[in-house]
Amino acid sequence: MSDNINNSNEILLKNNLSRQSCVRVVRKSNLPLILKAEAEKFIERNILQDCGMVPPNCLKAFMLKTAQKMGLQKIVPYVKDLFRSKIGYDGYYLDGGKLFRVDLVDNSRDFT
Repeated sequence: MSDNINNSNEILLKNNLSRQSCVRVVRKSNLPLILKAEAEKFIERNILQDCGMVPPNCLKAFMLKTAQKMGLQKIVPYVKDLFRSKIGYDGYYLDGGKLFRVDLVDNSRDFT
């Protein structure tokens, strides 16, 4: 019986996630497949259990940092404008329960 409860809870969380605008935009975007795959992994490991959503500020910060690490500087402006949110929280973002610093090449972090 607990398996049924866990399965239905997981389905509800995934439904909430699929309705979240930042997740929908990333999934429908024309980003390079490697960046989309990394974003999808981030989304899966950072779903908030209480609401079934991912923090958009953290998602954006992760995507920008990952794009820079991959040498995809040309798409950074596109990623910044992909969905409305700030980049992280006061220069940091969470990923899998760990805190990471957002170090953008141009030293600015508040692109919305």
